[in-house]
Amino acid sequence: MKQYSTLLLLSVLALPAAHAQVASTGTAMSAATASSFSASAPAKRLSNSEYKARIKAADATLKTTPKDVEALLSRAQARVELKDYAEAVADYNVLLRLQPANVEWYYLRGTANLRDDKFQPAIADFSKALKYDPTHKPSLLYRGVAKMKALNFKGAIADFGKIIEQEPENADAYEYRGVCYSHAGQDALAVQDLEKAAALNPEAAKTLKRYRPSK
Repeated sequence: MKQYSTLLLLSVLALPAAHAQVASTGTAMSAATASSFSASAPAKRLSNSEYKARIKAADATLKTTPKDVEALLSRAQARVELKDYAEAVADYNVLLRLQPANVEWYYLRGTANLRDDKFQPAIADFSKALKYDPTHKPSLLYRGVAKMKALNFKGAIADFGKIIEQEPENADAYEYRGVCYSHAGQDALAVQDLEKAAALNPEAAKTLKRYRPSK
């Protein structure tokens, strides 16, 4: 079986970082806004010391107001950036107990689980987000990514296909679906999708070159 390209796996994790950083301000993002983020434009990363300072400030706030949403979100995102995924998920658990139907927080917890290679919990979170908002495209896209990384190529292909139905010019969805087709042994469909992805985003040409069958 072919291996995923480093480029593809890195791009998979860039969008959650951008989305989560905006959400950490306490401002909920619409699905349209979230879907406008691309893997090529991640949010600027702060230094580890700055993230630790955010955690310290959030801790101080939460000692007196343990249900402060902004502090919980800020701490969760800082923990994600420091790769303390278990503690970040714990913060999102608290947030979801406060607002059990909050789509953005299921999405953000899903991205934390995805970064931690906990694919089934990530899939469950993205599915829950989609239950409350079937139009939440970031959750649909990243559920496909989680399924892809869990080697559930059939399920991933279905999710990426739904994205393409809604956004025929979504280069990421074509690229990811093309990789899944390749791993599923459907090389003709893989090349077709990867050629489309490369036409929409020149960076995808690297993936096309890697996955194009040898003549």
